[in-house]
Amino acid sequence: MGDTFDSKGGEQNIAQGKNAIGRQENNFFLRLLRGIFTQGNQSPAIHAGGNVAVTYGMSSEEAGKLAKELVGPQLEAKDEQIKALTEAITALAKADAPAASINDALQALQQGDTAKAQAIFAEVLRSKEAEGQKANKEAAAAARHLGALAYMSDTKAALAAYQKAVQLDPDNADGWNRLGHVLWRTGELAQAEEAYRKVLALGEAHQDKKEQAAAYGNLGNVYQTLGELDKAEEMHRKSLALNEALGSKEGMANQYGNLGIVYGIRGELDKAEEMFRKALALDEALGRKEGMAQDYGNLGIVYKTRGELDKAEEMHRKSLEIEQALGRKEGMAQDYGNLGLVYRTRGELDKAEEMYRKSLEISEALGSKEGMAANYANLGLVYEKRGDLTQAEELWKKSLSLFQAMGHPAAKKVQQWLDKLAQQRSSSH
Repeated sequence: MGDTFDSKGGEQNIAQGKNAIGRQENNFFLRLLRGIFTQGNQSPAIHAGGNVAVTYGMSSEEAGKLAKELVGPQLEAKDEQIKALTEAITALAKADAPAASINDALQALQQGDTAKAQAIFAEVLRSKEAEGQKANKEAAAAARHLGALAYMSDTKAALAAYQKAVQLDPDNADGWNRLGHVLWRTGELAQAEEAYRKVLALGEAHQDKKEQAAAYGNLGNVYQTLGELDKAEEMHRKSLALNEALGSKEGMANQYGNLGIVYGIRGELDKAEEMFRKALALDEALGRKEGMAQDYGNLGIVYKTRGELDKAEEMHRKSLEIEQALGRKEGMAQDYGNLGLVYRTRGELDKAEEMYRKSLEISEALGSKEGMAANYANLGLVYEKRGDLTQAEELWKKSLSLFQAMGHPAAKKVQQWLDKLAQQRSSSH
């Protein structure tokens, strides 16, 4: 096409991933993370209950191993989700159901099929609800187990299960925390904030510092996504202080990473790098591969923003290698997106498009609105650079629709691109 879209005045990116940050024309950072599970560094897990005896020939260690296998190839290998699935598997072995049905369900789980286990928990939920208020806690536990299993492949079913769980047992912080995670995944940020506020209130009522630290960290992530940086920093610093008091190195690493994002968004790159390096040192000492991948990704974004593209690519490649080894699809999507930014900055548009499309494919499979929106936006920039303004416009409209549905601040940036495109076309006629 003869028209060109004027995007001078600095590089314009929509970034995603690893608590991702991308440089805008006014040199501030915009974090476009997929959520929770997102996304990036998360606050510590809330663990409910202790060890549960397992019958039917499966030990608690075996249940944990099976949980890791279920999570690994399908979703982000989050410790919290592995814990939730381990609890579900151990509870399944004790469920009030025929032994043959339980064994069938356990065998199906070993093949990656959760349907039979979900059916058992759905029946337990129905029967306990029928018993009335006295069985509400047991019914809520069944709903949480159902949600943990459904989360693997059916976000809508997981949401319904966790909503039922908090309705039946509103004093259970774990239920609200998991509900917040699903709401984050679906882009319902206001409702996710409400759920995490409930976790915080319960943590204060229970005088439980772990619950409070988790709530503050997740609230900080919500505010980061919404661009409310002062609130985000306040939340992450509160979470960091609680984790320091608890002696939780993993929690400290998470919050150093999150504070690094806040500094990065503000353009304070030296402070951001300092925080990411602190997080990396802790994660390396803990042997925490997932955290290391996040730290490498964040450092890559810092280097990319400084214009050190070779270093940036090296960091993102290190991150991607770890994510692939862990089978973390969300992390892989984020790394592909960030590599796309590096290649686009170099002018290697074919490589950039390849990376964005890989990221988009995973985002679509996971149902991540934020990841899809970011990739549509970035693909639009690739087509705009090639002079294909019709395709760029189509992609930006898809991105805008998703960002607006989420109430995401990036909608404003994409709308500006569409407005400039319309003005350019108008002036050329």
